[in-house]
Amino acid sequence: MTSATSTELDVLGALLAFDFIGFAQKSAALDPTGPRYGQAVGAAFGIAARRRFPQGATPPEISGYVAEVLGSLDAGAEDFDPAFLEGLVAAGLDEGAVPGGEHPDPETTIQARLVLTLRLVRELGLDADQQRELLAETADRVAA
Repeated sequence: MTSATSTELDVLGALLAFDFIGFAQKSAALDPTGPRYGQAVGAAFGIAARRRFPQGATPPEISGYVAEVLGSLDAGAEDFDPAFLEGLVAAGLDEGAVPGGEHPDPETTIQARLVLTLRLVRELGLDADQQRELLAETADRVAA
C-alpha cells in the first residue's frame, strides 16, 4: 500500500469516526497533484455504493437517491451539482469501470466521494468494526 493510499484511508477513517480534527489534519497531507490522488477514496466509495445498491440502480433510481441526499441535511452535499453526483454514483456502481464522472478539479471529486461515502456508511449502519473492514477491503482492492 502506498503512503498516498494509506493517507486517504486515514482521512476516510477519521471522517467515518467523526474525528473532525483528525480529518482536517490528515486531509492536509493529501497531495491533489499525485498520480493516485483520490484512488483509495474512490475505491471505498464504490464498495459502499455497491453494498447500498447490491442489484445496481437505474438512472431514475440514482437521480432519486441524489435528490434525497441533496434534500437532506448532510453537511456539504448541497455544494455539488446533482448531475455530477449522479455520475459519481453510476460510476461507483460499475465495479469493472474506470472511475468516471470526475470533476475537472480532482479535489472536488474526492470531496464529493467523501460526503457520499459517509452517507452510505451511515445508511448501511456500519459499526466501527465494519468500517475498519471496509477500509481494509479498500486497501486490498487498491493494492491489487
